[in-house]
Amino acid sequence: MITVEDLNAFDLQIWLRSGEEAAQRLFVAQSTVSRRNTETQKLFGIKLFRDPLSEWSIKGDTTLLNLERKVHQLYRFRNESENLRLEATFWAGPTLAQPAPEGWENGVWNHFGMNRPLSLLKDRVIDAWIGSYQPDLPEIDDPDFYVIDLCHTPVKLVANQNHPLVGKSNLSQQDLEAFPSLALPEGWFPKTEAILRSQGLWSTEARMKRYQEEHWEGRTKDEVTLGYATCLGLEVMNDLTPIDYNLNLISGESLVVRRDLAGEDRIQSLLACLKERVARKAAEHEDLTLCF
Repeated sequence: MITVEDLNAFDLQIWLRSGEEAAQRLFVAQSTVSRRNTETQKLFGIKLFRDPLSEWSIKGDTTLLNLERKVHQLYRFRNESENLRLEATFWAGPTLAQPAPEGWENGVWNHFGMNRPLSLLKDRVIDAWIGSYQPDLPEIDDPDFYVIDLCHTPVKLVANQNHPLVGKSNLSQQDLEAFPSLALPEGWFPKTEAILRSQGLWSTEARMKRYQEEHWEGRTKDEVTLGYATCLGLEVMNDLTPIDYNLNLISGESLVVRRDLAGEDRIQSLLACLKERVARKAAEHEDLTLCF
């Protein structure tokens, strides 16, 4: 019902949030993407709109569209001239997905939370996601998603190097409660949130539609706000120093794919590439433990 080129234009705009960026990836004019997407919407009787988080969403019955997506995704996997689509968190992208693994293309790396990447994965808009929120990732028996752990590492309590708690030991929960600490909207990461709240943390919500440094780790520049980071996160978050306090929170990096595609050769090749990169990181970080 729809050509590969037309569905690529449609889904790339949804994934990359920009018709201009989709056009650059496809080496066509932005007007071509706009025209194709208008025709696609008419064909399926659907409508693209911006949701409250400024993401492209679809209004209307997507049954036929999703059937087409399934066929086209299989085409991407079987045709090595077609790049597969890899998304990542804002720190897993630069530390593990750069440069893009062979046969893959990278995404925007600034989704905040899990809902959007998992939705794109479920709808077959993207083909894999490096998820960095292990406590809250889909369970082992999830019918849609297959999670492959790459590494485990402690989540550290961090702050600006001039924070009053930096360099101190034997800290108590009462010491932490005296300072604001970063939080995301309730329910985004329920297990992580519960662990941090139990220690008097996760108190000051960061209001943003997608990751922006100034609205997350940049908040710690006030020299009082506390944050959280893993060893890989600290590679990309500037001017943060770990505080000597055990959060008893283990997270890490995982490759998340659709369950029905987990055995595909190109997923296995991606996995081999990521394992090699994670192994190199483990040699640099003593608190990063391999899962293979």
